[in-house]
Amino acid sequence: MGKNCFKSKIWISVLALLVAMPIFVVLLSWLLPEHELWAHFSQHLLPNLITSTAILLIGVGVGVTLLGTVLAYLVVMVEFPGRKWLEWALFLPFAIPAYVLAFVYLGVFDYSGYVQVWMREVLGLSGFDIRSGSWAVILTFILAFYPYVYMMARASFKRQKINMIEVGRLLGAGPIKVFFKISLPLARPAAVAGLLVTLMETLADFGVVGLFNYDTFTTAIYSAWGDYRSIEVAAQLASLLVLLAFFLIYFEKKARGEAKYYSADVSNKKPYQASGAVGWLISLFVLGVFMLSFALPMLQLVVWGWESVAQEWSVKYFDLIASTSILTISAALITVVIATILALPSHCKQSGIWLKSVIRLATLGYALPGSVMAVGLLYGVNQVSQINIYLGGESINYLIFGSIALLLFAYVSRFMAIAYSSIEASTQQIKPVFIQSARLLGISRLRLIWQVYLPMMIPGILVGGLLVAVDVMKELPATYLLRPFGWDTLAIQVYELSSEGLFERASVPALIMVLFGSILMLIFQVLDKKTSFGYWISHRKKTNKGKI
Repeated sequence: MGKNCFKSKIWISVLALLVAMPIFVVLLSWLLPEHELWAHFSQHLLPNLITSTAILLIGVGVGVTLLGTVLAYLVVMVEFPGRKWLEWALFLPFAIPAYVLAFVYLGVFDYSGYVQVWMREVLGLSGFDIRSGSWAVILTFILAFYPYVYMMARASFKRQKINMIEVGRLLGAGPIKVFFKISLPLARPAAVAGLLVTLMETLADFGVVGLFNYDTFTTAIYSAWGDYRSIEVAAQLASLLVLLAFFLIYFEKKARGEAKYYSADVSNKKPYQASGAVGWLISLFVLGVFMLSFALPMLQLVVWGWESVAQEWSVKYFDLIASTSILTISAALITVVIATILALPSHCKQSGIWLKSVIRLATLGYALPGSVMAVGLLYGVNQVSQINIYLGGESINYLIFGSIALLLFAYVSRFMAIAYSSIEASTQQIKPVFIQSARLLGISRLRLIWQVYLPMMIPGILVGGLLVAVDVMKELPATYLLRPFGWDTLAIQVYELSSEGLFERASVPALIMVLFGSILMLIFQVLDKKTSFGYWISHRKKTNKGKI
């Protein structure tokens, strides 16, 4: 491909900057500071916001890393009763929006919930306040987001050659020592990537922290916008999240270092066979996580849904399902196409600091609440409209505001990070020898991309597309603010009902969302078996013998 790998750096940079446009608008908001409001915020609110947000990030980060990595290691390296079905079942919490998980657990553990009623009437205990402190909101995030680390760590563990572990065992290392000395260091790049996505998702959340009355930067952004009527202060608070996102990405790169991991032959043989009491204890632990993160919340939703479906169900749900599906599929396709274009230069050492920087900037939207992305887009479009009027033209607001195009733009900016992380990771597993061989054969740049890069990037593209689809389906703030008039989705229906305290009725659209999310996760599981790097390489060898 030549020394420069990809010569279309200008166009790739323009594409990345376009995706990052809402972030630029947020950063430019400092040109219009509101000194009085900032004096109030910095004196009375900012110290508590920094403390509470830090506690939340540390608690969630430690929790998802430990839980996701341990679960991934157990299902890949240890044979125990029920392992095969639990391995895919642990992906299902992806299907439940974090705010749905939060209102389910509030309904169960709140003062009037089953647990506290039983504690008072049977045990004679006074109960507890689930909204006090940070423990409940941290546990909710851990149960909702551990699959990010689990998914990526599991894929990394599966690529580890079993003979490395067997050598460690022959040298007298036990399972725990092998885990910390061999398996965990090799899985670190993948686990850290999952942790980065989790922390960005936590930073951007409003539903969970709002339900638990837990103050973070995100709730302060909503307060500045809704209570103080200052979009500028809201955007300026959001800019602090952008800086924090920069730090998280820098931390992720430093933690991964220069590590690159290539495909290895995967063996179905497990290095450790857990039998007897130990095997059943492992099964109970893994099953317990699955029950708390998916099965029990689903059971509660089904109970509520059964009690209220006759009252809530109507033909409007067919429109809700259709509009949700259109947005989900369109956003996923557009996002993975752009993410693939941005990820291709990451495999080239000559891509340059500028290109790498603007691409990273395009992935920061995941750390911002959907409402801030919406404000950034609306503010940016309005400024363009004002310039057009100044030049003698007409306002273009009526053409863009409340359009599907603007909403899809918000989705792409918001979820670029999750698609890019998955696809970029797949490019790092392309062995340099493949590219060198192609160069020696003198094939064209386009043919190299089509016949070498894309086939090996398919696993990352599929994973990224599925994860974006799940997140778009669950996205609430951006959809609520930017959707065309009358264009409601399942997430909007859940929000409108739950905000009125109608949790039983809200369970109906929530169940439909979980059902669709579960189907997407099952599709991911099926594709996961057929899109391993070893499969694609061997498939290419069989179907393209003598070709490049």
